[in-house]
Amino acid sequence: MTHRSPRFRIGRAVVPAALVVVCALGLAQSASAGTRPLKAALVGAFEFGACPPGAPTGALCLHDRVAGQMSHLGRVTGSFEVVIDAANVGAGGCAPISKYGSFRPANGDRLDVAGEGTFCFATAVATYVYTITGGSGRFDEAAGTGTWLVPAPTTFDGVAGVGDEFLNGTVEY
Repeated sequence: MTHRSPRFRIGRAVVPAALVVVCALGLAQSASAGTRPLKAALVGAFEFGACPPGAPTGALCLHDRVAGQMSHLGRVTGSFEVVIDAANVGAGGCAPISKYGSFRPANGDRLDVAGEGTFCFATAVATYVYTITGGSGRFDEAAGTGTWLVPAPTTFDGVAGVGDEFLNGTVEY
């Protein structure tokens, strides 16, 4: 008859239990972290119009409607107000620009975004650093940041245009 020490039996029970606890803690931490890469390829259709309240004197303003694919959201549409501070063009021909509004995936949730950057008149390119400021539904407490590039529009008639827009950053929800 072989004799097993009590320590050996306890060790056999403790090691699997410890592994279960460690695995559960790891899963809980990764589930709560929730930070995901956010990428989007969009087509924007914009039209110049009246500026929103609080826009700087001499600003050029437009409304931008976007649609396309966004990682973790699928197909989205969006509506954004854009303010170009044309009275403050710098030496390089670029002016401060701001953009704010929301993306909506098919389920109707809302992801709110605000961006600040520059618009360069010579190239007609806008670059922003955006911040996710919340939303509704699963994005109620969303956060994140990244870059938003708006190359020169593919079509522009002096009042309205259409062109590509690209986001690259993170979202946490």
